[in-house]
Amino acid sequence: MSRTTLCLLTAAALAVASVSVMIVRYQALGGEVQAPPGPGTWKVTLVVQGYAEGDARLQTVMPLDFGRQHVLRESCQSAELLAKPPEARHPERRQVLWVKRGGAGDGPFRAHYEFTCTIDMHRPTSPLFHSTNPPDIAPGAGEYLDVTTRTPADFDALSSVARRLTAGVEQPRDQAEALFHHVDREIANEPSIGGPPESAAECLKHESGDSGAKSRLLTAFLRHRGIPARIVTGLTLTKGTEQQAHYWVEAWINDHWLAMCPFHHHFGKVPPTYLVFSHDDVPVARGRHLRDLDYAFLVQRAAPESLQEGSESSPLRRFFLTISLFMLQPAEQRLVEFLLLLPIAALIVCIYRNLIGLGSFGTFAPALVGLAFRDLHSLPGLALFVSIVLIGWIMRRVLDKYHLLQVPRTAFLLSLLMIVLVTAIVGANLKDWPATRYISVFPMVILTGMVERFWTLETEDGAAASFKTLLSTLWIAASIALFLSLHAVVTHVFRFPETLGLVMAAQLLIGRYTGYRLSELFRFRDFLHHQPTADILPWEEPQGM
Repeated sequence: MSRTTLCLLTAAALAVASVSVMIVRYQALGGEVQAPPGPGTWKVTLVVQGYAEGDARLQTVMPLDFGRQHVLRESCQSAELLAKPPEARHPERRQVLWVKRGGAGDGPFRAHYEFTCTIDMHRPTSPLFHSTNPPDIAPGAGEYLDVTTRTPADFDALSSVARRLTAGVEQPRDQAEALFHHVDREIANEPSIGGPPESAAECLKHESGDSGAKSRLLTAFLRHRGIPARIVTGLTLTKGTEQQAHYWVEAWINDHWLAMCPFHHHFGKVPPTYLVFSHDDVPVARGRHLRDLDYAFLVQRAAPESLQEGSESSPLRRFFLTISLFMLQPAEQRLVEFLLLLPIAALIVCIYRNLIGLGSFGTFAPALVGLAFRDLHSLPGLALFVSIVLIGWIMRRVLDKYHLLQVPRTAFLLSLLMIVLVTAIVGANLKDWPATRYISVFPMVILTGMVERFWTLETEDGAAASFKTLLSTLWIAASIALFLSLHAVVTHVFRFPETLGLVMAAQLLIGRYTGYRLSELFRFRDFLHHQPTADILPWEEPQGM
């Protein structure tokens, strides 16, 4: 069997297997393939708007991923702001940091954060459950006991009422229940109307408040009686389509956190549709150099109606739900998404180099740079990339005078580039320039290798050839960024990771292609269109002589 036949058969087998798994997955999951796993699945959209000035920064909350709730998918979009994902090392404190895009001036902004989650999980799916600070860990000595008031009179008033309500009650749970019933029954419910949050003392004085004010009052009462208590910031998924944030209380009693919601009259536990954003009293949206800040949630069920009513689950469906990438923790989802897109980026490089005939610095450097461009969505990242390569090229010309060995020379060049970048970060910070936010996304080791290739190509083929290859590399990277920024492409690959079988099949077929490239057809077009004549060549003798 020839190598070409072997490649064709292997590519066909990969393609058939990939398509077959896609069909079986879709038949088993149906609509759940978009956002599994079933009736407890919700789609929530947070919209924040306001006016940004100067070096504006916005922080918005994100749902935690622990125990009974799991984040399946999330995305951030804004024409004016660039979103930075949360740090994976702090799963107990998830938030999005929004900063101005490069070149954006002062003006109104609008930010969209959308996520799909499932609640009432039967097993923990997040490392948060096993981290050093999970939501169910016991409080430390003196933790969650401080009572902050604006005046000593407010402190005394809260303490006096707490002592009166618990007079003659000894057990912490009974004290908590007595305090809860007072706030639940004697403090009237009010809607949230924006503005500064109402304090516990103001809620007690007015004898009314929204969920945040009543929760602050109950927390202050509990802490005055020596019971550790904390406020939970979240959302009530079943309480309406358009919502504001909801707040409730958790108290550490009998070695566990006892949930209480004085606004919706829940003591001992809250419904599973209470979605947790933070175990602290935090605003949904906050920041600096912002004004007229406002927000709202849109809550919708994401599961099909048939699943909401409760349908039987087949073993095949349970299997595909178990291995679904949506079941990964959010930080792991972003990592897997990058890993799935990298082979597609490499395939695009193969198409450009082997079928079209464009050169580039390295094989996978354009793929990595293209994925970096995909996260930027703006021209400053492209300008920064070109600047780094050209600065490195100048440094490389200087280093050539030292005649260093290759590995030490490359290491020294990397050190020089890092010094330039650190200097740029410090200088830009002094000037409040936004360019520094693009530096961390570039794979610096790859850029150092590209500088080496740039110098070598210039030495061998001249400056024109090296700059031509640089432009080709930028074109390939930009094409990768544009294609992999398509929402349909990213979501399809994430839902059907077996698509990599089709990608590998295409790579095998391109690997056996030995014909003309498109650029060669263009270069030799005159030769291809030349028609041979019947003229007698000089070394041929005329017939019949």
